[in-house]
Amino acid sequence: MAAREGQAVLAAMLQTTTVDLFRSYGISVAPLTPTHLDAKRLATQDLMAMISFTSTAMNGGLGLYVPKAVFELVRQDPTRPFSGSAWVQESVNQLLGRIKARLLQFRVTLQLGLPSVLLPRDFAMITAQSTLIVYRFRTLRGEVVLSAHGRFDCSALDYSSKVSLMNEGDIIVF
Repeated sequence: MAAREGQAVLAAMLQTTTVDLFRSYGISVAPLTPTHLDAKRLATQDLMAMISFTSTAMNGGLGLYVPKAVFELVRQDPTRPFSGSAWVQESVNQLLGRIKARLLQFRVTLQLGLPSVLLPRDFAMITAQSTLIVYRFRTLRGEVVLSAHGRFDCSALDYSSKVSLMNEGDIIVF
């Protein structure tokens, strides 16, 4: 696949996966035009997490920034509430897991790291990197931001319809 075409496929994958994930939480998000992120706008009470990934075609990190007001929309069991930091870590983990599943159709196998919570100063260091790709999403209560940084060889994406993918919720017998 040509590099430009591969970049478009990867961008569409990142955006649709983010929309799907937030839909599973009952939160509507709409992609905005990609732009540079001003890290100074990040509020210290908002939620940020990052997870690393590696493969032969790409390696780097995926970041997720969610305003606290958006987190408050997440449905919770009142008898077992969870914290915003745990939620944003699990969300970035699920997001990258879904991207990993989609990349399998393009013969790219990602190895995932462990998600970690970021402080605004950590996020500011990441946003200063030259390889940063930023996707913004509008919600009723603020903007969700997805960032990806690292090395992306989009020409290595090679679509195959023969790859059998599991669906979320499928049972795998070992």
